[in-house]
Amino acid sequence: MAKSSDSPTLIDAEEAFERGDIEAAMMICEGLIGENERKAPVELLYLAAECLLEIQEPTEALHLLDLALGKAGPEPVLIHARGISLFEIGRFEDAHACFAEVVQQQPDLGEALYYLGVLAERAGNSGEAEKLFRRAVDVDPENLVCPRDWPEKAVRKIFGEIVDELPEALSSWLSALPVDVDDLPTDSDLVRDGVPISPLVLCTFAGGVPTEPESEDPATWFQASPERIKLYRWNLGKCALDDYELHHELLEAVLWEVMDFLGLSQEHIQQLGLSPRVDEDPLDV
Repeated sequence: MAKSSDSPTLIDAEEAFERGDIEAAMMICEGLIGENERKAPVELLYLAAECLLEIQEPTEALHLLDLALGKAGPEPVLIHARGISLFEIGRFEDAHACFAEVVQQQPDLGEALYYLGVLAERAGNSGEAEKLFRRAVDVDPENLVCPRDWPEKAVRKIFGEIVDELPEALSSWLSALPVDVDDLPTDSDLVRDGVPISPLVLCTFAGGVPTEPESEDPATWFQASPERIKLYRWNLGKCALDDYELHHELLEAVLWEVMDFLGLSQEHIQQLGLSPRVDEDPLDV
């Protein structure tokens, strides 16, 4: 049967991705790929992988990128995306090799330089990391900025303000938890129930047993708790350059961890007195 002229195309998927509708872009890609991924064109595999990275599915993205590289050869854009996928699942040496290869081919690709800086930072080479961050910003000043080094005191201050501003039940629950402010997450922080966590995570809950709400009564949602909260100041410095951004990013990160640990939906969060953002980004008060 001939394909309907109204069927979505790769161009439709690309347009959806560009306007930020990742779910629609992914659905179109899945429909176009069908059951045989190996027959899909490189451009489609790459776009689907980009969608998967956006929805934090790096392992699946890596699979599609390997297929694309098998078809296209060592294209820098594919190697770069593969490096991001490897980075997100904690394969740092392999990720470094990808970014180094990309920079060798395209020395002016700022994002690859930036990731090399992040990897140098994780390896404990702060001097090299700073040089790479500055070099990345020099070649791509419109999209990249050097990270800010937030002092522990500032992070704790903003976190305390966030807790004080939250509804009473949630505020009391968070206030009872010890808070660590670390430079970066350790390797053990980056795995939960066998699933990798992004090395750029801003906040994690350590210990305890995650729960699911058993009733619609918010008073029952806070009976379990983690052992402590961990905040990562160097990761915060990559996305927050002033107090306002630090407050915003940390609030979102904390709320997502609360939702994940307590099994809460956005409807549950609304019952607590918080509201989803209109643009459906993470939550705002």
